[in-house]
Amino acid sequence: MEEKIEFLAKHKNWFVVKKLKIDDKTEDIEIARLLCSIDETVSKKFLEYLPFNLKKLEEIADEIYKKKKGRVKEEDIIEALKKLKSPAVSRKLNEITELKEGKEILKIILNNIILERLGIETRVPAKLVEKYIEKVREYES
Repeated sequence: MEEKIEFLAKHKNWFVVKKLKIDDKTEDIEIARLLCSIDETVSKKFLEYLPFNLKKLEEIADEIYKKKKGRVKEEDIIEALKKLKSPAVSRKLNEITELKEGKEILKIILNNIILERLGIETRVPAKLVEKYIEKVREYES
């Protein structure tokens, strides 16, 4: 059987195909790049399918920390993380869902929103892996 990675999604107006045939010349980093790309696609899209008011979640995020231009100060990070873990945020999440599991999902999404606003990446972007591959190949040649 041929080794390959295939990701195909079609639902309503959303359609995406990502493929990679794997042979003895395929480098692991190329597989990593494709998997990062699939992860980016899925992590962005799955939010649209959740049954929560994500606008309200963005409003909660704005109360915790609004992205600013320039360097993020250490105090901003500390303050945002304090607010993120506060009982007040948990109460606000109750306005979106009362189910414990739903609040856990929302907390994770909210954590990611805030960390990204603070300049702390929570995922490896596929473009960064691609740039890495280019630099390695330039260096090797």
